[in-house]
Amino acid sequence: MKDKRAANKLLFFVAALALSACSDPRQEPTPRTAEIEEVTNEADAKSWFLKSIDWEKRPGARAVLCEELLKRNDSLGELSSRTNYHPNQYEWFAYIDYEPGAYFRHPTAYALLSYEKPSISLYFRSNLPLLNYQLVWENAAAVLADPNVFYDKSWLQRTPFRDSTSILAHAPLDWPPRMSADRCSNEKRAYALLIHNLEDLSHSPETVENLAGMADALAANGYNVQEFIFDAATGEKRPYLDLSAPKGGGIYQLLNFINIHLDFNDCCEEIIVYITGETKIETSSYREEVSLDLPFAYSGKFNDRKPEPKLYPEDLAIMFDELKTCHLNFIVDTNNAHGFAGDLLRIPNTESVLTSCQNHEYTYSSAVETLAGGTFEDTYGIRHGEKGSEFTSSVVKALLENAQARAEDAYPTAAATLVKAAFESVKLFDIAYHGGKTTPNLQGRTLSSQCPCGVESPETRY
Repeated sequence: MKDKRAANKLLFFVAALALSACSDPRQEPTPRTAEIEEVTNEADAKSWFLKSIDWEKRPGARAVLCEELLKRNDSLGELSSRTNYHPNQYEWFAYIDYEPGAYFRHPTAYALLSYEKPSISLYFRSNLPLLNYQLVWENAAAVLADPNVFYDKSWLQRTPFRDSTSILAHAPLDWPPRMSADRCSNEKRAYALLIHNLEDLSHSPETVENLAGMADALAANGYNVQEFIFDAATGEKRPYLDLSAPKGGGIYQLLNFINIHLDFNDCCEEIIVYITGETKIETSSYREEVSLDLPFAYSGKFNDRKPEPKLYPEDLAIMFDELKTCHLNFIVDTNNAHGFAGDLLRIPNTESVLTSCQNHEYTYSSAVETLAGGTFEDTYGIRHGEKGSEFTSSVVKALLENAQARAEDAYPTAAATLVKAAFESVKLFDIAYHGGKTTPNLQGRTLSSQCPCGVESPETRY
């Protein structure tokens, strides 16, 4: 009996020893929960963006970090697009601009960095970002002024591309125009048409300043700046034509103006047409085609082409071809502006076309004040009164200087004279031109026209 009890006691101690060995923390520690990596501050966020994005793949970028974290279910979109991104956690947001200073559509990207378990997503876009349907930065100037830049190898850091020799050598093509020497005596009629295609001008303060500056400068030179109906309900008029007006209202108003100037007695009128707004450039089977955006389908003046939400330079040429003036001049400040020149110069009564840039180039905000990291300053900058775009502000400067030298009771200055002065001013004061980003051109028409008077009269026409 004692042996049985002793055996039981021995078994008890063995079992207890085994249990104590299994529960000894020194034998097998309890697993600890792994810490989740987080990006908790701006410095770390910038570091993540810098090391995770392949900046060389698309060079020339300038990146700005948004101070506000995106929250779950925020809406991140862009102007002129219905595509929105909705984060499912906190995320850092960086705006990457591949053409800093450009204010119409141009290459950009939205970079997103998750707050927890950091990873980066990159979305290529073409406009300023909207956060919950509000602009994160109001305009190009606000982006350039934001101190939260963490990467900049853009054209703003380069030294000026052009020297005085190349600037002086850059001359107008086919100048002077054939009709510039045929100004009628005692002609006081001069008209200016300012045209844009933006549905919401408040999103483009540069365009607002451009239109206002051109209206004032042309009026100061004796031009009748045409007013067009802005609000059909109230009859409110404004000194510019909106091609994006509903149901083609802007196009109809343009045709109405043209229909009033069809008399042969109108051949001496001086006309300057200023065009600005959003464009597209596409490659067709045999050439590149530029067009102005429209919010409705347009099939041409005679309904003879496929309806598209576009207004081509050829469409404008067909409209303006009806005019009887011998002095029709165009100034175009858009992206891809040179794409308008060919068709506009084919209008028989065109005198000249001045464009802000070549195809695949952009027009830039006057907010660009320096190059080479601040060592080269704009010779005509905001502190001197520059407003709007670099190109148009330079044009306006030339027009206002001409107006100051003009006698108060003098006849309106010839359109070709004003356009030539504008071109010379652009070469001197457009910092985007100095930086090698734009190539403005002025071209005259030297072919015979359909002008019924002067050198084109039946006796002298060849």
